Amino acid sequence: MAENTRRRFIKTTGAAITTVSLAGCGGNGDGGGDGGDGGDGGDGGGDGTGTTTGGNGGGGNTLEKVGMSAYVRGGSWITAYIEAAEFYAEDLGIELDVRPNQQSAQKQVQDIRDFTNSDHDAILVGVWSTGAAEGAINEAMNAGKPVFATNADTSSSEIPLYVGFSNYDGGASSAEEMVKALDEQYPDKDNYRVLNVRGIQGNQSANQRSQGFLDVMAEQDNIEVVQTLNGEYARDVAQSTVQEWINANGRVDGIYSGNLSMGLGVVQALRNLNMLVSKGEEGHIVLTQMDGSPEVNPLVGDGTIDAAVDQPNYFYNPIAMQYMKQYVESGMDDSVIPEVGSEVTSDQLTIEPGQHKGVEMWSEPIWEPGIMREQNGHPWFRTNSIVITQENYDQPFLWGNVWG
Repeated sequence: MAENTRRRFIKTTGAAITTVSLAGCGGNGDGGGDGGDGGDGGDGGGDGTGTTTGGNGGGGNTLEKVGMSAYVRGGSWITAYIEAAEFYAEDLGIELDVRPNQQSAQKQVQDIRDFTNSDHDAILVGVWSTGAAEGAINEAMNAGKPVFATNADTSSSEIPLYVGFSNYDGGASSAEEMVKALDEQYPDKDNYRVLNVRGIQGNQSANQRSQGFLDVMAEQDNIEVVQTLNGEYARDVAQSTVQEWINANGRVDGIYSGNLSMGLGVVQALRNLNMLVSKGEEGHIVLTQMDGSPEVNPLVGDGTIDAAVDQPNYFYNPIAMQYMKQYVESGMDDSVIPEVGSEVTSDQLTIEPGQHKGVEMWSEPIWEPGIMREQNGHPWFRTNSIVITQENYDQPFLWGNVWG
């Protein structure tokens, strides 16, 4: 299908295809993985001056040099996200020029324009502010410098692809794990009371993670979400807010947290209240949450946390670069991007494993299946998520067990 025809097709019919082919998946408008809360593991991103790895510069219909603009401070989550891009670029022989956006939309816009006006062949971007970079991204696309987004999406309809997981689906999976764990922990109980600890009000990712959880809970006749608390994506805020609420209102049967930092804050709150009991023991409060991490995974292993829904964050940029390479080498032919409404497995997309950080990285395709959706007028490669339980908490394919 010709490029312009296919782009119009996506803009006019993509949402309908998603609704029909992926019943129950469409309609939440979620923007993929925010991810960048990164926990409490330090800045994780070096000194913020940028790095360049591999390659010898760009030119022609070959992918030799890629500019990357992303948030680089935020602990081990972001470190995994950035380093995986650097490792995969090195394996492909691509020079990757990583520039931190310094939590500034203006800085990101300037970096994208610098990439556009230099010898970079393409641009990777983890968008800091959804709409702020749209103009610069469109300028790059018009100049023949394709932009691929990962982890945090852009409002531009012109990009070939966004790669990330679904916050809404992650919240729903956390709710499903909560339902299962409540039944196992309290088989003789008729009704359950749970708390929803959500992220910042007005934040798209926080809204989606909370709504996914609440929608599943609304389908349960015997579970009441007694309160939604704003933990502001922060460990200390979640800890104090939950502790104060329980002191005032009494214990609950379960607590859901919308990211790893808030989940760790909830654990500390229960510890302070002498209510922290492992699963299977009398008095255990069921805990499910978004995100694993080097600190979270062992808590799942010892039964403190019942389940954590994690992202395949170290696959985001390799998947994008694989399609980016095909896109550039084809002369920016949109037909190399899978059609909206289709499903992609490791039979169709191969991310070659490589030796990095003492492991065979990307050897387990935990991203699959990838479901092609439409978002903001462009294709979205929605990766799978991974539920961390006592059965798999120590597996080497979890990013938190590699980037400790």
